[in-house]
Amino acid sequence: MSMFRTLLRYLRPYRHLFILGLCLVGMASAMELLKPWPLKLAIDQIIGHKPLDVFGWQPDLQTWTVSYQLLCVVGMLVGVHFLVGFVQLCNNYLTIRMGQDMVQDLRCDLFDHLQRQSLLFHQKWPTGDLIYRIMGDTYAVQTLLMNGVFTTLTSSALLVGMLVVCLQMDAELTLYALCVIPFLFLAISRVSRKIGDLTTETHMKESQVYTTVERIFSSITLVQAFGREDEERRKFVTESQHSFDRKLSLYALQTVYGWLVSGITATGTALVLYIGVRHVLDGTLSTGELLVFISYLASLYTPLNSLSDTVAGIRASLARARRVMDVLAVNEAVPEKPDAPKLAVGRGEVVFKDVTFGYTPEKMVLNDVAFTCPGGSTVAIVGQTGAGKTSLVSLLLRFYDPQKGAIVIDGQDLRDVTLRSLRDNIAIVLQETQLFPMSVHDNIAYGKRQASREEVIQAATLANAHDFIVGLPDGYDTILGEKGANLSGGQRQRISIARALLKDAPLLILDEPTSALDAETEALIMEGLERLMQNRTTFVIAHRLSMMRRADMILVIKNQRIHEMGSYDELMAQNGEFARLHAIQMGKGKPEKLPPAPLVA
Repeated sequence: MSMFRTLLRYLRPYRHLFILGLCLVGMASAMELLKPWPLKLAIDQIIGHKPLDVFGWQPDLQTWTVSYQLLCVVGMLVGVHFLVGFVQLCNNYLTIRMGQDMVQDLRCDLFDHLQRQSLLFHQKWPTGDLIYRIMGDTYAVQTLLMNGVFTTLTSSALLVGMLVVCLQMDAELTLYALCVIPFLFLAISRVSRKIGDLTTETHMKESQVYTTVERIFSSITLVQAFGREDEERRKFVTESQHSFDRKLSLYALQTVYGWLVSGITATGTALVLYIGVRHVLDGTLSTGELLVFISYLASLYTPLNSLSDTVAGIRASLARARRVMDVLAVNEAVPEKPDAPKLAVGRGEVVFKDVTFGYTPEKMVLNDVAFTCPGGSTVAIVGQTGAGKTSLVSLLLRFYDPQKGAIVIDGQDLRDVTLRSLRDNIAIVLQETQLFPMSVHDNIAYGKRQASREEVIQAATLANAHDFIVGLPDGYDTILGEKGANLSGGQRQRISIARALLKDAPLLILDEPTSALDAETEALIMEGLERLMQNRTTFVIAHRLSMMRRADMILVIKNQRIHEMGSYDELMAQNGEFARLHAIQMGKGKPEKLPPAPLVA
């Protein structure tokens, strides 16, 4: 019920359409009751020559020709079916429209919720599984509306109406018809729960297939480079087969369930036919009334079958809806104070005050990190792989919050300002450049969507990217491949630098931006980086000397702490850890044995 209340929140904006749908349900149910009566008129009044009594109105049918009577009966038959079909058509369109709108609302809420979650959340949840929940499981709300609410209301209204009419015609026959209902609900209670459980397993297996496909194709370069296509195919085939096995079991159970329900209702129909024929022979029931009763009986069992299918469908849809609600119930987003002001950056001074951080409480990555970065200066962060360099700059972006201590920009604690204003004031250039399958212009303007073409060209020129961009087939309008696959590594990096230049943020993070480039490309990129770093507070995760020498201050991270801190000349003079790392890079020293690195650096 709590899940239903949550899902009904998505129905509230469409309550007027819902009320209209209920009215259409009532009209369709009332007209459905008229369907068998033309058959009675044909049998009893035309063939049997019985007088007609319609609520006291007794027209003299003997004055009508047989052809005219038949035309009236046939016209009534066609008209009733046409009206019922038209009302059902309107109701179906209305319910489908409402259902799709509710799916869209739920899907957007789930997408927004996932975007707000921390990086730690996304590192734990498989991407393929989340995609399946967004694109597949959200349809549960439409199924619950169409196959749950409206089907239940329609079937219930028909059931009540037909019971009233049948009791008026022959109470004894009606009671015999209802004898099968306890057996019907017994089948519903026994089988529908199993259908719900099996549906949950089926969708879990299906989401695992999504996860496997996403993992393989996101790493297709590595898969092909190492010739692992056959092994990955075997993994995919195994996961896919498990999914189909669960689906086959579900379909088999649903088929058995339908066969069982049909058998029970057929037994009820046979019992009514046996008793009804005896009543006709006894003269207590006319032939036309028996035909109407049997027609009603078929219609009586139809809503019962629909209700039984609805129960199974609701359980299956609830299983899918629960997967959506499970994700919505998880809140690992970085908290933001409701009345938080925007970050106001002046000098751009950054202070780490005894910061301690770990991805899990048992394993700390940084301990008591404390330093001050003056505004406009450049800080290089060096250390062994897994030392916590990336974690340190991730804290500056508030991808995570420290367990202890604080990070302050110009006297403002990052936890006291809005996330949007914080990240609007920080530009970032990564080692693995993230480009999107859209135009070069849009990739550069990603951090400043309202930028003009002139501003984009100016940023690209400063990043030494303009010359190669104009050489592309459509220049700045060239659509890039997935992750910029139709560009070289150096070209992708220069577009990334142009993007950061265009954003024009007072703080800058460079995550090893030149580590995978050749000397000539590095020289071009360093020109762009030098322009980018001017008058900005810059944090550089650096391995190359070209980046370290330009830093005003170097932090050496070792054993979860700042092991050394100072300028390039000062650290070289100390002949400590930095000097050792420097010697290794210059080929004049030996690396020490690295400790096991944490899962996330």
